Amino acid sequence: MNTKIFIEQLKQCDVDTDKAISRFMGNEDLFIRFMLKLPECMKFDEMFKYLDDENEEEFYMLIHNLKSNSGNLGVNKIADCAQAILVEFRASKFIHKKKLYSILEEAKTESELIAELLAKYN
Repeated sequence: MNTKIFIEQLKQCDVDTDKAISRFMGNEDLFIRFMLKLPECMKFDEMFKYLDDENEEEFYMLIHNLKSNSGNLGVNKIADCAQAILVEFRASKFIHKKKLYSILEEAKTESELIAELLAKYN
């Protein structure tokens, strides 16, 4: 698959490629290299485990990394979910675990199409 088709498919998945590529000074190849690393941040099994175990440090670190990387890459649906998790977590830690679990499940669902597309390109 060539770069233009891949970028167009990312757009169809609601990735804000224009803004993201501008963050990479218009370098599409660099953007794609970083985009292909995004699955390394999508460690949902670990996130759910740390949520279940109430491991504050590890949970926070993984969610924050997901938010930062997905946001910088224009994957706003995932970044928005991660931001909502962080807001809730900062306010109440694990008091509202069901709410955290629900938002994390939404982020995981949003990530599946992106992960599938990245696997095809890679």
